[in-house]
Amino acid sequence: MTRCVAVVFPKWRQHHGQLGEEHAYLLFEQVVRAISDVSPLIEVEDLGTIVLAARGPSRYFGGDELLAQYLFDICHNTHSEIPCGVGIADSRFAAMAAAHLSVTRGRPCVIDKSVTEAFIDALPVAALGRLCGVSVNTVDLFERLGLRTCAAVRAVGQSALIDRFGIEGSRVYQLICADDVRIITPGVTPSDFAAVLDIETPLTNAAHVVAVARKTIESVVQTISGHGQQCIRLMMSCETDHAEHVSRIWGEPRGFSVPVIAQRLLCQLEGWLTDASADPDAPTSGVVRVEFTPLECREVLVVQPLLWGGQQENTERASRAATMALAVDDTVEVCVPRWEGGRDVATVYSRVPVSLVNLSDLHAGEKRVMVGDGVAREWSGSVPRPSPAAIAPSPPPIRLIDVTGRDVGVTSRHELDVAPVVVEVGRHRYHVERVGGPWPVEERWWDPRRKRRHVRLQLLVRHTSGAVGVFLVGLEHQQWTLLARYE
Repeated sequence: MTRCVAVVFPKWRQHHGQLGEEHAYLLFEQVVRAISDVSPLIEVEDLGTIVLAARGPSRYFGGDELLAQYLFDICHNTHSEIPCGVGIADSRFAAMAAAHLSVTRGRPCVIDKSVTEAFIDALPVAALGRLCGVSVNTVDLFERLGLRTCAAVRAVGQSALIDRFGIEGSRVYQLICADDVRIITPGVTPSDFAAVLDIETPLTNAAHVVAVARKTIESVVQTISGHGQQCIRLMMSCETDHAEHVSRIWGEPRGFSVPVIAQRLLCQLEGWLTDASADPDAPTSGVVRVEFTPLECREVLVVQPLLWGGQQENTERASRAATMALAVDDTVEVCVPRWEGGRDVATVYSRVPVSLVNLSDLHAGEKRVMVGDGVAREWSGSVPRPSPAAIAPSPPPIRLIDVTGRDVGVTSRHELDVAPVVVEVGRHRYHVERVGGPWPVEERWWDPRRKRRHVRLQLLVRHTSGAVGVFLVGLEHQQWTLLARYE
């Protein structure tokens, strides 16, 4: 049994994801490089999560405790504003749980071999989904059956878990028994699924490299899936025209798809192809070679259909529709929403190309849209729920007038100076029946060039034809605009 080290930053996306996932990966590259000095064999399982083998580094530093403290100091010194955790245990699952426990304790957590089994038994079954990518449906079924701890699941037995959950049941039993076979070891045998892409003209832009490598990525994924398997650990290596080289091991418990590999390659290159003046270790030439080496593949997990059809069928239809739309014309662009947070209703969600996401992954889709991938949802001054149904990219100007026909304004105390009676939107007139607000919003007050101050108002209106609607309007620079409509 090989000891494993896990380094986690649970709130990395929340702190750095507000400026985009590429920005978050670019900053995380600093942590990856710092830990690479301790051990070159590391695996980036997700943004904010790094796993490495403890055997070699532990011997060099004089024990697991000293190694854990050294890594904890590195992470704390690199980004002291974000809580971090370092855990060492006899399996990847136990090490990940110990690392998250380390975050709450504020110091490294090392699990001794003699208490590894007891430590895993005490973990809640929900940790299997959060830390190891076990499907949400499986974890939910465990909880509904009353199996709320890993000890209770292990008591069911391996054969019963395999009979009910198939391959995933076998994997769950390995996890709770600390028998995780996903260990990072040197001298990995070359995979039969490996592929190499040679680029004639050196490319210095990460997006251009990903676009050129797209067909190679599709070939790798199709070859693996053709054997009834999926890749869960992948090493991607890039080389420049000046023989500069970078390699990174990525992990994906639910299996790599084409969009996921493309997104990870983009993030890896964004963190490496930086300005030489800002980073002395930055490459001095463009990328001419990209290698994809699957390190671990497993049988495709069987996804059980929902009892009444439901979302899985809708997801397949959406995926087919997106594929057909993209095949019609190269200029067609299909995007999906991603929660970004913020106060402006027009920028709460960003648009991500469908080529960079996996539409069939329901868990990732829910995390991207509903949870926001860790980004804070409750912003001070944000529009309260429910969200508007229609948002104007370029809000049209409107008039908000009182009973005498005078324009409505807002006082310095953020109160309406007169009661609004009519809203004029182009040639249409709406009678105001109820008013909500106003809510003041002051953004970047510390920056004289970018500061912004405005107010928002919700109006229940009735058209002359009798139709009722709800408007979200804003006042900025003495001009009212129609920001959004509610259904």
